[in-house]
Amino acid sequence: MFWKSKKSVGDNDAFVTLVKVAQNDPEVHATLVAILGQPPFHRKSLLNRLIQDMRVKGAPRNLISAIAELLDDSVAEKVADVIEK
Repeated sequence: MFWKSKKSVGDNDAFVTLVKVAQNDPEVHATLVAILGQPPFHRKSLLNRLIQDMRVKGAPRNLISAIAELLDDSVAEKVADVIEK
């Protein structure tokens, strides 16, 4: 049987950068806090819409990938904890 290994979000350089920017940039911080503070269903809806808009506007794939990591409940919870410190 083959196992599909899932890379850690820590391996996603764009994701790591996004978190660091959120810790230092008040506008990015406020946006992520607002999104991550939503209940899971609403957070995922907001993120899916944001991701779709980013694709339409031709945003870099690595940025879209970084935002998409926040669809995972456990990742979103950890990021919320990290950026609130």
